[in-house]
Amino acid sequence: MNSDLPDRLSVSRMRKAPPRPITDEEMATIIRVADTLIPPGAGVLSGSAISNFESLVTRAAAILDKSFPDLVAALATLAPVPDDKLWEVLEGMSAKNDPGFVTLTTVISGAYLYSDEMRAQLNYPVPHRNPPDFFDAADELSSGILDQVMASDFTYIKVD
Repeated sequence: MNSDLPDRLSVSRMRKAPPRPITDEEMATIIRVADTLIPPGAGVLSGSAISNFESLVTRAAAILDKSFPDLVAALATLAPVPDDKLWEVLEGMSAKNDPGFVTLTTVISGAYLYSDEMRAQLNYPVPHRNPPDFFDAADELSSGILDQVMASDFTYIKVD
């Protein structure tokens, strides 16, 4: 491989674990926030009541590994907040568009919605290929969708 070229992929590798393990205190804070944001009621499970909650949160944090420092900072901010003040503090973080709040809520909602219980309750489809039939593909290609790509120069990086 040419050492002058950067060692990169066209798509980021999806991580299987966050940059470091989530501590017990951090997970306890995530559980409190999840249950504050998604309270139980009318046949709906609370945020942390789904099975495999901790492993799903860990997986979501791994996927968002670039934002892990924001997540850790938000958890450090929220850990000392008493339960009766948690909603108010979360609203403040949301109003400020706090990056840690965005990451934390993305991790929690992703774990929640990807749980077996919620996918079943929402009848959420499992990811699958849905290729177009021949005529739909031809119509899409004839629309000019690839014209700019075909007109541009091609760049290849040889990887050994």
